[in-house]
Amino acid sequence: MHIDEDFTGADWYGRDLGNAVFQNCRFLDADLTETTTRGAVFEECDFSGAKLNVSSHERSAFLRCRFHRTSLFDATLDGCKLTGSEFVAAALLPLTVRGGDWSYVSLRGAVLSRLDLSGVNLAYADLTEADLRKAVLHKANLSHARLHKARLKEADLRDARLEGVDTREIELTDVRVTMLQAVVFAQHRGAIVEV
Repeated sequence: MHIDEDFTGADWYGRDLGNAVFQNCRFLDADLTETTTRGAVFEECDFSGAKLNVSSHERSAFLRCRFHRTSLFDATLDGCKLTGSEFVAAALLPLTVRGGDWSYVSLRGAVLSRLDLSGVNLAYADLTEADLRKAVLHKANLSHARLHKARLKEADLRDARLEGVDTREIELTDVRVTMLQAVVFAQHRGAIVEV
């Protein structure tokens, strides 16, 4: 276990970190390209300026971590938990995501266009002004997520959970939804739906 350690500028290219545990550690400007983790835990760690390009993380947790100007180009997050983490000016495309818990994540203004977030738990996530054009959010949990001014043109919201979301703030142009969702959206906008 690593607690309150400073790995600023570390060169861990291609390193297998397995299920290591890091708490309150700093990875500022570190090179973590092609690193792999399986069941690792990073809690309240700072990855500002770090490179996690082509890295692969399976069932790992990044809890309340900071990703400021971090590059995750072509990284894979498979069943990972990112609860409470914050992404600011981070490079997130392309990115492979397979499920996982991204609740309470801050992705304000993030570019997530064309990203497949099917089935991801994004409850209470802050997606204010995020670019979600052509993103796939099929069966994602967006309960109580903030979507103010998010760009969703041509996004796939079929069967996404939207409880607690002010759907009047969602621009629905070319957004894919189910018939039931379309009825709910219409009702939220004041329409009287008759069967």
